[in-house]
Amino acid sequence: MYKKVNYILDCDIKGFFDNVNHEWLMKFLRNDIADPNYLRYIARMLKSGVMIEGKYEDTSVGTPQGGLVSPILANVYLHYVLDLWFEKCIKKQLYGEAYLVRFADDFLIMFQYERDAQRV
Repeated sequence: MYKKVNYILDCDIKGFFDNVNHEWLMKFLRNDIADPNYLRYIARMLKSGVMIEGKYEDTSVGTPQGGLVSPILANVYLHYVLDLWFEKCIKKQLYGEAYLVRFADDFLIMFQYERDAQRV
């Protein structure tokens, strides 16, 4: 049974999609995907570059804006970076109940006690 949530942190990771670290993303994907060909396709897509005002620029970070796979890659990355951090590190240090709800780079952390919310 869930306990009453009294305090909420409303968060957004600014510039998240533009700054996803390709090296770490590929490490996370290798944890879940065994097919090297599929991983190679994802790596190529990440490094495919962008057109800015008609000029091609290489990409070494970030996911393709508007790409169908970008939200999926964001969820994989944030699972390892945010969700597991919250479960393995943060919740252990709290006095009361706490829950994280995430949609892409926006998330809420709900707390039973104010001191836990202030600490986080």
